[in-house]
Amino acid sequence: MRILAFNVQPYEEKAFVKWAKDNDIEVVLDKDLITPETIERAKGFDGVTTQQVIPVKDEAVFDKLKEFGIKQIASRTAGVDMFGLDMAREREIAITNVPRYSPNAIAEHVLTTALRISRNTNKIQRNLERHNFSWNPGILSRELRTLTVGVIGTGRIGTQAARLFNGLGSKVLGYDVYQNEAAKEVLTYVENLDELITNSDVITIHMPAIKEYNHMVNDEFISKMKDNSILLNAARGMLVDTKAVLRALDSGKLLGAGLDVYENESKYVPKNFEGKEFDDELLQTLIDRDDVIYTPHTAFYTETAIQNLVDGGLEAAVDVITTGTSANAVN
Repeated sequence: MRILAFNVQPYEEKAFVKWAKDNDIEVVLDKDLITPETIERAKGFDGVTTQQVIPVKDEAVFDKLKEFGIKQIASRTAGVDMFGLDMAREREIAITNVPRYSPNAIAEHVLTTALRISRNTNKIQRNLERHNFSWNPGILSRELRTLTVGVIGTGRIGTQAARLFNGLGSKVLGYDVYQNEAAKEVLTYVENLDELITNSDVITIHMPAIKEYNHMVNDEFISKMKDNSILLNAARGMLVDTKAVLRALDSGKLLGAGLDVYENESKYVPKNFEGKEFDDELLQTLIDRDDVIYTPHTAFYTETAIQNLVDGGLEAAVDVITTGTSANAVN
């Protein structure tokens, strides 16, 4: 069995080598993304995996895979909005994802960001850069154990985030259409989203990227939040209207925002623009503000999570190759 891995990043190479050795399967590493041109390299392979940051919605890609007898694309991500799912299904090509990978990685990041905002670390650091060592009301902090945290989306990641906040003594509320029995040990479910929004000092979002949730956090959503509250999004950028968040920060409605994702990030993440032209004024505003903690989609970025993502992608590929299907098929 031979598997071709597209868009392999340096931080993934060790994980690929380990999996290939452990499973005695040949995995060839390719640094390029899947495109109508690069898909030609898949000829002679049994399966492919990728970590795609540009769309795969060209029929030529799926036509070539069908021609080569390849019946799947294994994405090393949870999200699959970059794939033409209907195109793949029409050609009997399964698209798989990795729905579960180290939920603790993202939960830890969310907790860390909440602590940094509630303790005003950005503002204190900016003061220090100006040699301002004074204590002033602008850096007076609140302890997380005195705050109510609202978790929107209580799957594995949301539940683990709730567990960490609960461990610090925070009261944790949860909202999800599908309640998670495991989550009930560390949070209290509310009956509707408005109840969570109006009663939370900190709101952390763990929802999937589907069309119905586009800009679910908007001016109306934020208007229902408590004054001086904190918004956290380590899920998908499209869930949050960035301009609405900035308006709320400017008005003083929000104390701060922790954004690990940005709705227009695909042009920039994960690329190095140092010394290059950068013309996204909205993203630059997020970077410049001391009441925003922006990170470039790195909440997941731990050694454990990377190994899980590589393993999950390759194992899904093997499932389809050997059985014709996978529990992680999304189309």
